[in-house]
Amino acid sequence: MSTPPPSYRAVLRTPGVRPAFLPSIIGRLSLATSGLALVLMLEQSTGSFAIAGAITAALGIANVIATPVRARLIDRRGQLAVMTALGALHALSLIAFAVFPAAPLPVLLVLSVVAGVSSPPFGATMRVVWSHALPAGALRTRGFSLDAVAEEVTFAVGPLVAAALVALSGPVAALVLSAGCVAVGTGLFVASGLSRQQRGSHRITADAPAFPSARTPLRSRGFLPVVLAMTAPGLILGAVELAAPALAVEADAPFMAGILLALFASASAIGGLLFGRLRLPGSHAAQLLAMLGVLVLCTGVAGTVGGLVAGAVGLVLGGLCLAPLLIVGYLSADELTDPRVRTEASSWINTAVNLGAAVGALVFGAITDAATPGWALAATALVAAGIGVAVGPVLVRHAAPPDAAPDGAAEATG
Repeated sequence: MSTPPPSYRAVLRTPGVRPAFLPSIIGRLSLATSGLALVLMLEQSTGSFAIAGAITAALGIANVIATPVRARLIDRRGQLAVMTALGALHALSLIAFAVFPAAPLPVLLVLSVVAGVSSPPFGATMRVVWSHALPAGALRTRGFSLDAVAEEVTFAVGPLVAAALVALSGPVAALVLSAGCVAVGTGLFVASGLSRQQRGSHRITADAPAFPSARTPLRSRGFLPVVLAMTAPGLILGAVELAAPALAVEADAPFMAGILLALFASASAIGGLLFGRLRLPGSHAAQLLAMLGVLVLCTGVAGTVGGLVAGAVGLVLGGLCLAPLLIVGYLSADELTDPRVRTEASSWINTAVNLGAAVGALVFGAITDAATPGWALAATALVAAGIGVAVGPVLVRHAAPPDAAPDGAAEATG
């Protein structure tokens, strides 16, 4: 008789989980609110959305470039020291924006780079906590699923909170709230017992040559194909963010843009919850390729058929696979890499998705100027399918068994 899968309540009852998980959500709420608040504040102070866009773009680029470096520092020096420094610097940079919104453009650009470089990786560090608090298998999968869904909800609610505060008190108040969230979230997170246990691997220099992956997860057997594969759902994500408003405008119903994106995000959250409850057969590599196939098929067919209704149906059905794809990516990073570099491994999954999203937006934008939004979405899905076909055989060949963990996974970092 099979054992029933553990509940989400069982995950939250794990000793030490809630004091780390809840602050990580508070911290991520800052990241979900600061973008809109910053754009609106800069537009108000400079009178130009172009300048606001350039400054926020600089922040985003700095964030992406710094992601692996921040993660490597955390893996080597521990969460307490690095996350505390990042949280303080990020909060101060947001406060500086709020105090000097009309500063000269070079100053604002420097502030944006500082804010981007210092953005605390709450998601990656929390996933390391999950890996140490929960045994490999169904319980850890459930923890990763809960984390992914909570992040989806946070980034859906965050802009609404920011917009409401902007309407009530102005964008500066919303930016101050973001700074407060990152300061409080970071402080409480690093004060939690499970976070304090992640003391870093700076003492492994002597034996690192025997473990190449202790230097960088990209040298871990089978991990690079996972990173490359995760650019494919990123492509779809970047295209969808533009396809939703484009399809809505094409149908002369611009108000539907927000509804389409909400449907996509809601379906993703539901898919994440369902994935955590199910025990799917096959390795994580096989699961990744299967769900990528469904995502590509749904968005590709929706784009080929065209129209608002087909787009809505395709985004809902495809969206069910988005959060599960991210979860499988994080689980693959967890099982294929050395425990001492898991923060960086998780961050490489994020980087792959973000890079894919940027390319997806470029591909969609270039094609939609010459064709319809539907065909642009279908073409982007075709590119994502090509990535899956190219990487798939290597991914399967290097796949670890389901719920496998690398040697030393039971060892504590530190």
